[in-house]
Amino acid sequence: MSSSLLHSQRQQHPLIGYYLSRKKFSKLRFDQFLLRCKQFHIDTVELTHDYFDRQNIRIPQLIVHKLEDDVSSHLLMEKICLLPKSSTIILDEFNSISRLLNRYEQYSLLNSNKNFYVVPPFIRVTEDDNKLMIEKMLINNQISFPIMCKPIQAHGDKSHDMKIIFDVQHLNDIDKPCVLQQFIDHDGILFKVFAIGQDNYHIVQRNSIRNLNTYSSRETISFHSSEVSSSQADHILLSTDPSIIVTFDHTLINKIVQTVQNLFELNLVGIDIIIDRKTGDYAVIDVNYFPGYEGITDFSTQLFHLCQQLLHIS
Repeated sequence: MSSSLLHSQRQQHPLIGYYLSRKKFSKLRFDQFLLRCKQFHIDTVELTHDYFDRQNIRIPQLIVHKLEDDVSSHLLMEKICLLPKSSTIILDEFNSISRLLNRYEQYSLLNSNKNFYVVPPFIRVTEDDNKLMIEKMLINNQISFPIMCKPIQAHGDKSHDMKIIFDVQHLNDIDKPCVLQQFIDHDGILFKVFAIGQDNYHIVQRNSIRNLNTYSSRETISFHSSEVSSSQADHILLSTDPSIIVTFDHTLINKIVQTVQNLFELNLVGIDIIIDRKTGDYAVIDVNYFPGYEGITDFSTQLFHLCQQLLHIS
């Protein structure tokens, strides 16, 4: 691109490009974000393959995206990566996102800097690991039943298909490859922490899996994570005791969020935190990039303010 064209683009309104699935667009009510941009004289454009194939396109100063795990998204990501680094801010950078797309790698990175939180013990299971090998790994890592079986892939709808395994006899129920992780009783309360940039986060309390230390059945339980952690969740695993109250230390959660954001270098991130009922430790059990922000009523306004900060405009 010629220097004269770049100069002319700088004289125009700032341009924000975006790429979201229809489902994500609707869930976030992203049209409100676009309307706010228009009110403040910021241009927006939906990024498509056709857009990048045009002549003399305007290069967005900032790109907001939630790319899916499909061929179309990967091709678009390649085109975005070819844009001049000096002219475009990508919210968030693909290299940063890649740090958490594999659950084993995500947990390993979390484990490397756990000053304010713990990571429940975990192991990676590959296609080649047999039942005896898995049992040995569990013993060596001091992981006791019940355990969580989570897909190794931490993005896409199938990444939310979970299982709880209660004994060695049912290890054949796991789906490989996966991560097996110690289940921690946490009084059926999950704290979902939604960050929108640095020093701006929101804590949403959700019902979660009940304490399983007295659970009678040993049969494996399969579930989708939304069945036990969304605001509309209704599942046999959920806690049904209204008398249980779990309080949290706001200052400590702030430190956890800052630590996790710095580790993954992400602005738009969701962090799932539980509190171990036995030890009182705060455990980070999952990190997600650009989550659904369910329960955050003014997300579009806060995303807009973050974009303003990154573009250094008011």
